[in-house]
Amino acid sequence: MAFPSYMRPAEIKIVGALIKKMLDQGYVVSVYDGEEWALKKSGDYEKITHEIAATDATELVFRKAEDGSKVGWLQLIHGNDEDVISDHSDIEIMRELVAA
Repeated sequence: MAFPSYMRPAEIKIVGALIKKMLDQGYVVSVYDGEEWALKKSGDYEKITHEIAATDATELVFRKAEDGSKVGWLQLIHGNDEDVISDHSDIEIMRELVAA
């Protein structure tokens, strides 16, 4: 796992599970660190997790791997432990993702 060493264990567990679930469903992930797109349309778990928590907030955008169409997004606010998920797209797939 490539999460930064300073990331809190509860956040690693939650965010790691979210990313794995979306990758398992065939989506790719883009990572915005609040300053720039650190990673675009990746299906590589290690590369994605490496870019998480570079700043106090991270935005993840999920897209369909086959055509790049946007599925949804979620915002992480680091330092909040179990409440790391701050906001997300109000669509069924994202509600199911964060409910788990």
